[in-house]
Amino acid sequence: MAEAALRAIIIIAALLCVLLALPQGAYAIDFYEIQIYTTETTPPERLELELHSNTVSTATGYEAKQALNPYQIHETLEATYGLLPWLEVGQYLATAKLDNGNYEYAGARTKMHFGVPQTDSWPVQFGGNIELDYMRHAAEDNPTTLELRPILQTSYKKLTIVGNFAFEDPFSGPGAHKGFQFEPSGEIEYDLIKWVTPALEYYGDMGSLRDMPGAQKQQHFIVPAANLNIVDNLELNLGVGFGVTRTSNGVFLKSIVGWTF
Repeated sequence: MAEAALRAIIIIAALLCVLLALPQGAYAIDFYEIQIYTTETTPPERLELELHSNTVSTATGYEAKQALNPYQIHETLEATYGLLPWLEVGQYLATAKLDNGNYEYAGARTKMHFGVPQTDSWPVQFGGNIELDYMRHAAEDNPTTLELRPILQTSYKKLTIVGNFAFEDPFSGPGAHKGFQFEPSGEIEYDLIKWVTPALEYYGDMGSLRDMPGAQKQQHFIVPAANLNIVDNLELNLGVGFGVTRTSNGVFLKSIVGWTF
């Protein structure tokens, strides 16, 4: 079983490297929710509240400044309720300080997040997330979108690797009628000590599957992060993202603070 898990880790890591190397203007990553989804869900009949805080601190170059919106601040409140041991539903309320300088309501989102219980004993676990976004035009170029996010997860001793392979289809805005956009993300985390789990996260936007732009027109971010396990029921995730292409040439700050009731 250990050898099978190690092989699965190598396969997932190789797949992430291939995705980064593909020759693929793309759209921006989602600054209202910068999060890696795992196959674990909120326990049944438990409510979890999370506050997502994300902002771009710097953007260098014309392409990055157009795509990253360095003057915006994003604050999103997420409420998630566990329906079954492997199924949760959630509702987001998004706010932002927009380019006009005003702090405004930005829109809402609804999600259904699940794990596949039959895979719990497999070397690789499977799950998914289905999300409908209905944002304001002032806050999002593509305000109404459907997201389908397959999830792969595997562990070996203290090491965990998670891959999120999100496909987003805009129903309105400039991205409509261009097919699904591919937005991969993932993380490698190590259970260092009881109260801290360091992680290396990745977030990307590779554009429409029908006509992927070149690599420098895509967005790819590497995010050193830490998950702090200070108090039971408290979730605390902090990270700093660094862009590695011209369209993502900047730095953003992210945090997630959550409490399970």
